[in-house]
Amino acid sequence: MRKRTFCVLVITCVLIVGLEAELVDLSHTLDENANNWPIKGFKRYNHTNLTVVDEEGGFFIAKDIVMTEHIGTHMDAPHHFGKTAWDLASIPIENFIVPVVKIDVREKCAENRDYVLTVQDLKDWEEKHGKVPENAVILMETGWGDKYSDTEAYYGTGRDMKAEDFDYDAWAAEIHFPGFSAELALALLQDYNIAGVGIDTASIDAGISSLFPVHFTLEANNKYGLENMCCLDQVPESGATLMAIPPKMTGGSGFTLRILVDTDSTFAYKQSGQAGSGKVTSGASQRLTIYGLLCFVCCLLFMR
Repeated sequence: MRKRTFCVLVITCVLIVGLEAELVDLSHTLDENANNWPIKGFKRYNHTNLTVVDEEGGFFIAKDIVMTEHIGTHMDAPHHFGKTAWDLASIPIENFIVPVVKIDVREKCAENRDYVLTVQDLKDWEEKHGKVPENAVILMETGWGDKYSDTEAYYGTGRDMKAEDFDYDAWAAEIHFPGFSAELALALLQDYNIAGVGIDTASIDAGISSLFPVHFTLEANNKYGLENMCCLDQVPESGATLMAIPPKMTGGSGFTLRILVDTDSTFAYKQSGQAGSGKVTSGASQRLTIYGLLCFVCCLLFMR
């Protein structure tokens, strides 16, 4: 009886721990209203139905899609700001499933929409959570994800980016939103081994940073950037695993993608093999293995 009671308790605990894991979608919906950097010639999202069959016997549809690489929630490949840096097809796959370091600076950004994430902000995170994990992604939570559908609130200017007479230079001189500081970008490159950075604004550089120092520092040195993210308030500050997997596109400087986070903090991340080995084990597969072994042991005890 005691063995049976023990088995029931263990299985119950395993199920409870397993239910704690949650996948969070950090991506905005890609449609005609998706935000993109409004440089002349950058095409907004548009699709055309090439073939549509809608008959009693069945349904079939195929579309032609036209858009810039850097639209909506997307990844900047290192090649975006580095001539010889990795394109999308060259980024090692172990950089797509990585531990999360989330730094919440919403209050600071609410007080100053030009706020930049500092080296001290990262040190404060480390004081609370410990050293930044190897190959992590640094996520800056500004609260701007909630402003995404309001372009004036998101960019800090009311200029119509869709207007035929749109003036990019005038727009760029007026935009205000938070980003990473140049000093932190340099520190991340020199003192840490990260896969990349991400933010819930339109750029990893602050709106007023017209020379894009963060892009040049990180991306030219094979660190990617994730932009236009959302729902960072649902991501824990540490212990989670991010999954951001773009298409394997030769020459790609970036692309829209679906970004997910596994919030489980028990078995968050494990990477095996050398860089480029193609071997990555996520928290989900580890949990399944461990839960399966525990249940198997309990069944053996139960049958004795």
